Amino acid sequence: MTLIEQIQKIVLKLSPDKQREALDFVAFLQLRSTKTPEPAADAQRGERIKDAFVQLAKMKTFSDITDPVAWQRNTREDRGLPGRAA
Repeated sequence: MTLIEQIQKIVLKLSPDKQREALDFVAFLQLRSTKTPEPAADAQRGERIKDAFVQLAKMKTFSDITDPVAWQRNTREDRGLPGRAA
C-alpha cells in the first residue's frame, strides 16, 4: 500500500469536519514548504514606489488638499480613543 493510499484510508474514516481540518493542515504544510520570495532590491523597490506616486498623481488623489501643512497638522492631531476618558 502506498503512502497516499494509507493517508486516504485514514482520512476516509474521519468525519467531514475532521477531513476539512486535515485538508487545512496539508495546505498549511504546503504553504510552509514553499520558498518565500526574496525582497526586492532597493533599486526595484524605489522604482515601484515611484510608479505608485505617479499613479496617485494621475488619479489626482490629493487634489482636494489646498493647504498641505494644515492637512498634515490635522491628520497628526491627537484624538481621544473611544471608550476612554480624554
